[in-house]
Amino acid sequence: MAALRTGATTTLPESKERNAPLIMENADRFEGYRSRGEYVLSGKVRFRHGGMLMETERAIWMKDRNIVSCESGMRITRNGSLLTADHGTYDKNMGQATAQGNVFMRDSSGENAATGQNIVYLRFRHLATLTGNPEVRRFYVKKDSSAAGDSADTSGPDTLSIKGDIMTYNDSMQVAVADGNVRIHRDKLNITCKKAEYHDASDSLYLLGEPQVVVDDNQVKGEIMRMGMHGEEIKSLLVKGSAQAHSTEPATDSSVARQSDVRGDSLFLAFKEKAIDSVQVFRNANGAYFDVDKPDFVNKMSGDYMVLRFQGKQVTSANVMGGASSNAKSTYYHFEKKNLKGKNDAEGDTIDFAFKDGKIDEVMVKGSAKGTYFGEKPGKGKSEGNRSSTDSTGAKPAVPATVVPGARPAEAPGRPGNAANGAKQIDAKAADGKNPEKPKPNIPWRVK
Repeated sequence: MAALRTGATTTLPESKERNAPLIMENADRFEGYRSRGEYVLSGKVRFRHGGMLMETERAIWMKDRNIVSCESGMRITRNGSLLTADHGTYDKNMGQATAQGNVFMRDSSGENAATGQNIVYLRFRHLATLTGNPEVRRFYVKKDSSAAGDSADTSGPDTLSIKGDIMTYNDSMQVAVADGNVRIHRDKLNITCKKAEYHDASDSLYLLGEPQVVVDDNQVKGEIMRMGMHGEEIKSLLVKGSAQAHSTEPATDSSVARQSDVRGDSLFLAFKEKAIDSVQVFRNANGAYFDVDKPDFVNKMSGDYMVLRFQGKQVTSANVMGGASSNAKSTYYHFEKKNLKGKNDAEGDTIDFAFKDGKIDEVMVKGSAKGTYFGEKPGKGKSEGNRSSTDSTGAKPAVPATVVPGARPAEAPGRPGNAANGAKQIDAKAADGKNPEKPKPNIPWRVK
């Protein structure tokens, strides 16, 4: 039978498309008419509703009700966006498409796609709901590091995958929401939670319901998280509520395996060139670090606020600040090779650590500073079991507190084991033994 064809219509503004007619533009065969007012069409069937085009190989057209049922394949396109499925139905009056079987949906940018077994798409609300093993993917373009300049050739796509029990996607706002057993994967990044929202405009992930982020040997937990990204790079991770980060450094030929933990009410991790640039801990900040083969000797630091900074994958500095009701505190164990030489306790308004080549170069305690060292006298070649202390009251210490060997602080997740022996502590006591004014530590409250 000769194909049935009608002329194409001009695309209308979206505000008028709801009232635009549903037009059958093409069908190779007219197979019959049913008493219920249904036309049976086959062979390159094509319908248009305003700017939307729907295609199938076999359709039931309920003309009086403005409903088309696609029985053999379903393909809907509009302004570059695409929806395909094994079969489905389009209701013109409701502006609703339902589809089943191998559902695939892609937005007009080509950077976001969704798959599943079932979908309900509310056209005029730009809202799609997927079930049946749904997945939303965001495609990035990797730059080839071997090519020069920002316009370097690409080496293939990098994909962010979001899965859950139920997925909704707003292709106008470009927001994807996953509910129930959420799993997110990208390169070395793996995330689990109960609910997740991805906002394409800000390139951000919001994680709710026992979120857990794992990157290599680093693990971060909390109550709520926001992950900020830019292109293919993770830029930041904000963790709020019972925040904690755990890191394990595998053993190498020159070092033992190490673990570090950081906890607080909130954490903020800033990234630069795919590496941690800084870690900030807000309120009830606690850090712990130890060699796996020495679990009884845990180095600790605590305060109201803590920040650790990195460069070239090495820690460069750390600061701990006390609060209104408690000082900043630290405890370090000094080992030479495998032999314990001593332990140092220190506290004050702030404790600052300076690093050189990944090793502690200087420790400074400021404001109401005091410290106690248990173990071998600095500079001696054998352990004498001495206890020395110093504080800002002017009391004369038994052993000068300017040398504290073996200081090793807790470190941020992803950067354990950068400290080394031979650190030096500088007390904040004035030369005349009087209490100095409490200094105002230079703490970067906002990471740029």
